[in-house]
Amino acid sequence: MMVENYIRNSSYKLGASFAIIALVLFSCTPKEEEKPKVGKKEFALPVQVGKIVYMDIADEVRAVGNIQAEQRVTITSEIRGRVARIAVEEGMNVKAGDLIAQIDSREYELTLDRLRADLSASQKEYKKAQGGLRQEDKDRLDAQTRAAQSSLDLAKIELKRTKKLVGQKVLTQSALDTAEDKLRQASETLIASQAEQTAGMKSRSEDIEKLKSEMQAIRKQVAVAELNLSKVNIVAPFEGVIIVKEIERGAIADSGTAIVRMIGSARLKAVLEVPQSYRNKLKKLKNAKFFAKELGLKFKYRSNLARLVRVIPDANIYSGNIKVQIDLPDPNPAMFPGLSLVSILNFGVRKNVLHVPAVSLVISEKGTVVYIVKNNKAHLVPVKAFKEHDDFVEIKDFTHQLNADADLILRGSGAVFPGANVFLTNPEPKAETPFSSASKESEPSKGSKKTPAKNPET
Repeated sequence: MMVENYIRNSSYKLGASFAIIALVLFSCTPKEEEKPKVGKKEFALPVQVGKIVYMDIADEVRAVGNIQAEQRVTITSEIRGRVARIAVEEGMNVKAGDLIAQIDSREYELTLDRLRADLSASQKEYKKAQGGLRQEDKDRLDAQTRAAQSSLDLAKIELKRTKKLVGQKVLTQSALDTAEDKLRQASETLIASQAEQTAGMKSRSEDIEKLKSEMQAIRKQVAVAELNLSKVNIVAPFEGVIIVKEIERGAIADSGTAIVRMIGSARLKAVLEVPQSYRNKLKKLKNAKFFAKELGLKFKYRSNLARLVRVIPDANIYSGNIKVQIDLPDPNPAMFPGLSLVSILNFGVRKNVLHVPAVSLVISEKGTVVYIVKNNKAHLVPVKAFKEHDDFVEIKDFTHQLNADADLILRGSGAVFPGANVFLTNPEPKAETPFSSASKESEPSKGSKKTPAKNPET
């Protein structure tokens, strides 16, 4: 118990000693002098500014495609038969009228010979019928009619004599009745003979018409047989190249069976893909330049382009491009279907097109933008970028905030943000004078050190 009281008293004494020492030290420490408060300096970003520019731009588009044949056809058989001969091979050049294939002609020759013989026989029968009844038939009918007439005349004489004798009471009444009956029979016999002769003539007329109809039908069959025989030789419809053989010698071909496929070589066309936005400009096409890389061949068309250009109505749903066909009059003999082409299509000049230096464009969450300086702050302007021409990009200003007096942020545009304080490192920016792509075709002026490169839209 005495030990615990001793420890407790010692702790109290030690704590009091430390408190006295701390108080003395604090009282001896000198007070810090109060410093005057300084205002906080605002943060600003250094930027370099420039001016927007307006340029005359050659309205051009770069299109890629290939050469195709203006004429393309699948040649088929028009008749049924065995293929007796194939006269061409794939890749062979043919001229109009050259033999492509031949169908076995023996069946068609026999059919034609038989029909010609039938026609000859029919013509003879028709000619004989046109001559009328045979002479013996005519004589028989004439003799029969004369005999009937003679019998009638005799019956009339006998009746007259019988009437006289009956009146004289020489003959009885029955004799008169018999004479009258003979006269009636003779009259009917004459009528029958005359009817038979008339009926015979009418029947012959019908036979003539029937023979004539049969002869005309056979004549048509002969014409069809001649046409079929002419179709056994299958010929090229125009000058071109055989690209595929669809059948071999010895096979049976039906009407409509494909024999070969060929393309024309005399007329070629360029089929290109161009952006949908140029569809309505095709009638204003000024010139078209072409380059065939495989041949190292360059050529150009300037005149009658509106007549040579056609749109193929099947736009690409993925790229949004359309196919354009341009006829190639008098093509270079070295060109052939399937050859790849690169083309530059020129639609004239667009005047005073808004451009900014490419370095000023910023891709942000809000799309493509540029920044201008307003009241020493960065101000965002949304734009749409198009083609680039030697470090200058064509743009569209939706909000119409850009003009020749605007200070466009160039260097530092990627670091600024809307409302950021900026200070200019070039207080007096000068508008650079860019090239004019509309004068690409002209010669450079004296002192010009740079020839602008072409960069049409693809």
